[in-house]
Amino acid sequence: MKKKIVKSVIIPLLFAITLGFYGAHIAYQFYQVKKEVDKRSFNTYAIQYGVYTDEKTLKDKLKKLDDYVVSVEDGKYYVYLGFTTDYDNLGKMRRIYKNNDMQVYTKYMYIDNQEFVNNLEQFDVLMANTDKEEDIISVNEAILSSYEEIILGN
Repeated sequence: MKKKIVKSVIIPLLFAITLGFYGAHIAYQFYQVKKEVDKRSFNTYAIQYGVYTDEKTLKDKLKKLDDYVVSVEDGKYYVYLGFTTDYDNLGKMRRIYKNNDMQVYTKYMYIDNQEFVNNLEQFDVLMANTDKEEDIISVNEAILSSYEEIILGN
């Protein structure tokens, strides 16, 4: 009788517990990978002017620019001319720099500061509703100020 109980109840119960444990472990690992992938994805486009390792070279290059922010990351100086979450706005901004004979790069960034991203999305609405270069530049100045204040803490 005891052998029947062990075979019919205990063994399937142990099998179910083991299967549940491994299933939960796999689901948890999947969640961790998904969370990491989400973090690696970008939510903004940055218009980057350049990256410099030497402060003297940086200062020489900045003399040519009016509106920019400099972010120090890994001992390097990154010069950004604008940020957007909207691909069409990115095109507008890149056209302005191209018309001024400036070579810029698009950098895909993940910014985890929700306050800045919310501000950026509001500025993007303003920028999307204009095609005037001076209006786009004005909105971009506000974006750079917001980045400097919120992200860089200046």
